[in-house]
Amino acid sequence: MAKNDEGHYQASDRLHGARRHRAGTRRPGDRQVSIGGYAAPSGSSSFGTASGYDAVANQGAAANLGVAGNLTSYGAGTGSFAGLSCSNNAGSCGTIADILNFATFTPTANFLTLAVPGQTVAFDLNSLFNVNAMPNALTGGSLSFAGLGTIRFSGYDATPGVFTFTAQGNQITSFSASALVAPVPEPGTWALMLLGFGGIGYSLRRRRSTHSYLPQAA
Repeated sequence: MAKNDEGHYQASDRLHGARRHRAGTRRPGDRQVSIGGYAAPSGSSSFGTASGYDAVANQGAAANLGVAGNLTSYGAGTGSFAGLSCSNNAGSCGTIADILNFATFTPTANFLTLAVPGQTVAFDLNSLFNVNAMPNALTGGSLSFAGLGTIRFSGYDATPGVFTFTAQGNQITSFSASALVAPVPEPGTWALMLLGFGGIGYSLRRRRSTHSYLPQAA
C-alpha cells in the first residue's frame, strides 16, 4: 500500500494487480466510487428551491461563484476503484465544477477530478437528467441530479459513466456524490431508479423528523 507525503491517499496492491491481469482489457467495467465535499445552493438560500449549486473549497470556505470547488473525500469504491481513498477536510482530494443553473448547463470537461498521485481519474459531464428539488421550509429541502458523461482512468480507454449528486439543507452544507462506470441505461431508466431511491430517502427523513429536529446552523 502506498501513500503520498501527507499520507492522505492510498492505492492498494490489489488495484495494480487487477490492471496487470487485465492487460488486454481497456474498460474498467462495472465500478464506482463515492465522493464528498461542500456546496452552497445557487439562486436560493435553500437546496430545496435552488436552481443549481456552488461547490466550495471546504466546510469553512465562503461561496465562490463560478470557481471549481474541492473534494474532501472519496473512497468506498468497488472493483478498479477499491484501492483508492482520500479524506482531507481541507479539500485536497480533487475538484468538482459548479453548476449554477441547471437550465443553462453545457457539457463540461474535467467536471470532476480525483487527486490520485501518478494517475488520471476524471469525469467529463455531458448531459443532465432527473434534476429534482424538493422544498421543505423546516429543513431547507434537498436537491439531487444525475448526469451522463465519460470517465477517464489511467490505463483504460475513456468509458461511459454516470454521476449522481445529492445535497440537503440551507447555506453551505456537505454533499454526497458518486461516479459509476458501467453499461449506461437510457436516461428514463435511470430516472425511474433514482426517483425510487429518492422516495425511500425522503420517507426515512420524514420518519426521523417526527421524532426529533435539530436546526442547522446558518
